[in-house]
Amino acid sequence: MSYEILWETKGVVKRFFGHVTSNELFQAGVDLQGNVRFDQLQYVINDFLGIQGFSFSSGDVEELSAIDNAASGTNKNLKLAIIASDPGIIALANQYASSPMNIYPFRIFSTLGDGRAWLGLLP
Repeated sequence: MSYEILWETKGVVKRFFGHVTSNELFQAGVDLQGNVRFDQLQYVINDFLGIQGFSFSSGDVEELSAIDNAASGTNKNLKLAIIASDPGIIALANQYASSPMNIYPFRIFSTLGDGRAWLGLLP
């Protein structure tokens, strides 16, 4: 498994590391959205700074958008932050952001601090 979910008071950080596959990307979503705390979350930070590679495609991103759209039926109040420096991840994140299935406010940042600031999590 190349991810961990770190629960915070009002949200989560999904930290990805090593080589991330499409199965792991989807499983991280299932683990999060299947948790009883999901309905109360205000933010999700997807941190890809620790990855060494990935094997998921634009088709996987579209499928993930559809899954997240379905999950929005129980929580419409999320803000999503992607933290990434890899150009491939950034391109796929931009595709997710522009998907008509995406309903959440969404931004891409190069640092965790910038993402947390946008979410209003820094003092």
